[in-house]
Amino acid sequence: MANWQNRLKKHRWLFLLLLKCSFSKIHAIQDNRCYLENGGSSETFFVPEDLQVGDTIGRIRVVGDPRPLVGSIVLKLKEPDSPVDIAEGSKNLTLKKPLDKEGIDGPSSVFVSLICEKIGTLDPGFVIPVNIRVTDANDNAPVFINAPYILNISEVTVVGTRVLQGVHAIDNDQQGPFSSVRYSVLPGPNSDYFEFENELEGTLVLKKPLDYESLKSFDVNIRAQDHGDPPKYADTVLTVHVIDADDQNPRFLDDRYTATIYEPAIKDTPLKIKPREIRAFDQDEGINAPVYYAWNGVGAEYSLFKLDRQTSRIILDKNLTDQDLQTPAILVIRATQQDNPDRYALATLTVTRSSIKGIRFLHSVFNFRVSESSQIGTVIGTLANNRPGHHLKYFVSDQSVLKTFALNTLGDLSLKNKLDYETKTEFVFKVFATDGKTNDSSIVNITVENVNEWEPRFRYPHYEFFANVNGALHDLVGRIEAADGDRGDKLTLTLSGPDSHLFFVTPNGELRLRNVRDLRGSTATLTATATDSGDPPKKTSVPITVHFPTSSGDIETEPSSASRGTSGAPILLASLGAVLLLLTCIVAILVAYICKVKKSSSTAPSPLPSEDKPLQKREVNNPMFGGRAAGGTAVALGGIPSEPKSRIPSPKVHPAPQPPGGINVLWPSAAGARVKKLSWGDDKTESESMENLSAIDSTPKVLESSNLTVYF
Repeated sequence: MANWQNRLKKHRWLFLLLLKCSFSKIHAIQDNRCYLENGGSSETFFVPEDLQVGDTIGRIRVVGDPRPLVGSIVLKLKEPDSPVDIAEGSKNLTLKKPLDKEGIDGPSSVFVSLICEKIGTLDPGFVIPVNIRVTDANDNAPVFINAPYILNISEVTVVGTRVLQGVHAIDNDQQGPFSSVRYSVLPGPNSDYFEFENELEGTLVLKKPLDYESLKSFDVNIRAQDHGDPPKYADTVLTVHVIDADDQNPRFLDDRYTATIYEPAIKDTPLKIKPREIRAFDQDEGINAPVYYAWNGVGAEYSLFKLDRQTSRIILDKNLTDQDLQTPAILVIRATQQDNPDRYALATLTVTRSSIKGIRFLHSVFNFRVSESSQIGTVIGTLANNRPGHHLKYFVSDQSVLKTFALNTLGDLSLKNKLDYETKTEFVFKVFATDGKTNDSSIVNITVENVNEWEPRFRYPHYEFFANVNGALHDLVGRIEAADGDRGDKLTLTLSGPDSHLFFVTPNGELRLRNVRDLRGSTATLTATATDSGDPPKKTSVPITVHFPTSSGDIETEPSSASRGTSGAPILLASLGAVLLLLTCIVAILVAYICKVKKSSSTAPSPLPSEDKPLQKREVNNPMFGGRAAGGTAVALGGIPSEPKSRIPSPKVHPAPQPPGGINVLWPSAAGARVKKLSWGDDKTESESMENLSAIDSTPKVLESSNLTVYF
C-alpha cells in the first residue's frame, strides 16, 4: 500500500501535465470559428451580368454565427466601396452596384476580402478572399452600322446580282451565341425584291426584276437578330432608288392615224391627221430621249408626201393628179431615239382622197397561204379596202368556195372546213364588195401548204431475193418499191445492217451488188429505210434477205497466192491443168443450167394480182416470201415452200410486177375521218404514179365566171 502511494506521488505531476495538455487540445478543436466549412481558403462565385442590385450573390460558408447579440463571429468587408456587400447579421453576399461582362456599365469581375472576427477572444480577425466572376447574358441587342441604308440600282440589273454588301450589325455581348448576328428581310410591301445571300452575312441579292416605269422608289425593312433565347434584335430601313435604263422603245400616242386630202390637192398642203397630231415619246421616263421621225418604206406613194424629221408634220410634196391615190395609201412612220437608233416605234397613216368615190380594194389580187393543218375558225387574212372597219356586202364567184371558207362583212376570210393538200392545193376565185352604191372586185388566191402527215410505205413488209454472183458486179438483185401518201414528197432509200456494205440501192429502188468478197455464209441480211422529204422528215424501214448459192464454185473469189505463183515445177503445172479442166467442166454445166432456167422463166407467164383476191392471198412470181420459182409450185404471199430444191430461181429475180397505174399503197384513215385515196389495188393512170406526184400545176388561174354567190 505504501509502495502504491509512493508511486502515485512520484507520477502525479506527470499525470497532471498530460491532463492539462488534453484539455488544451479539446478546447482548440472546438474553437474553429471563421474557418470555411469546406476547408478551403477562399470563396468563388459565378454571377450573371444581368443580376439586379440588391439580389443575393451567394452565401459565405464560414463557421460561426454572425447574428448580433447571440452570434459568435462578426463578418465585414475590407473594401467599403466594393460593388458587393455582406448583409448585416447574415452570411449572404449581396449586389450593391450593377455588373457588366463587357465592362461598360459595371465591373466585369470583383475581388474582395471578407474579415471574420471571433467574439470573446483577442485573436486577430481572419481574412477570407472572395472572387466574384461575372458571366455573360443576352443583355445587348445588335446595332446596325451606318444605318439606315440607301441603295441606287439600275432597272436592268440581272436577277441574282449582289447589290449591297455593306449591311452590318454588331452585338456587344461576349463572343458566342449572344453576339452572333443573323440578317433577314422582313415581310412587307416590295420585300420580295431582295434576299440575303447568307443569313450570317449582310450581302443583299436581287431576287426579282426591277422596272423604273412601274416602281421608282421603295423601302424594305431589314432585321439583325442574335441567337439568344429569347433573341434580341434591331431593325432598320433600306431605301431603294431605281435608276432608269434605256430598256423601252419609243411609243406613238396612237398606233393608227388617218388623213383625208381635199381638193385642190396642191403642193405644200398640210395633212390634217386624226385622231390627233402624230406624236411619239420615249417610254423610259427617267431618260426621256428625244425622237425623230422618218418614213419606214419606199415607193411611189411615199414620194407624194414630205415628213418633217423633228415635228412629224406631213405636207404634200407635189401636185396630185387624177391618177394619184386611186386607192388609200397606207404609209408607215418610224419614230427613232436620237441617242439609240436601235430603239424605235412604228405607226401607220392611211391617206385617202376626198375626190375618190366608191368602194375600192387595196389590191387587185390577194395572195394567202394557209397550212392544211390549220384549225377551223382560223383567220386566213383580210380583204383590205378603202373603207376599213365598215360593214360591206361581199359576193364570191364560186359557190363551192363557201363550203371551205367563210367571209364576214368586215372582209375577214376564215377557215370553215379542214383543208387537204392531197385533195386540192389552191383555191382561186373572185370576190366582189359593195356598199350599196358602188362596188369593186378582186381576185383571191389561197395556196394550201403541205404538212408531212404520212410515213413512207413499202409495197411488202419483207423483201427476199436470190442472187447469183457469177456475173459482173453491180448486177441487179431486185427492186424495192415504196411510196408516200403526202403529195409531192420525194423518197430517199438507204441501206443499213451487217451486210449492207455488199449492196447499194439506186434512186429508183434497184438493189445491186457492190462486193461479195466479204460475204460470210450463204445469206445476207440488211435493212432498207425510206425517208421522205417532208418537214420534219419521216422514215420507215423493212428487212431484206438475200440468198446466195451454197456451192463454193459459184462464189466469185480472188485467186489464191499459190495459184499466182510462177513456179515451173512440172508437178505444179500438172495440178494446175487438172484444176483448170475441173473448173471448165463446172462452168459449162452452170452455163447450161442457167440457160435452161432463163428459158423456163421467159416462157412462163407472170400472174398478176386479180381484182377479186386480196393482195395477201394472191399468187405472185416473186421470190419474196417464197414466190413461184422455176419448176416449183406457187405459194401464197408470205408462205415458205416445204421443199427448198423447188425454190432455185433465176439468177436475176425481181419482185412481181406492180398493179396497173404504178405504185399505189393503201393509206389508213387520218384524224377527222380523212382517207388518202391511194392504194396498191386502185386502177389509176400512169399520170397518178409516184413519179408524177410532184407534177402539180401551181400557176394561179383566174376564174372568168361571172356567176355570183351571195354570202350571208
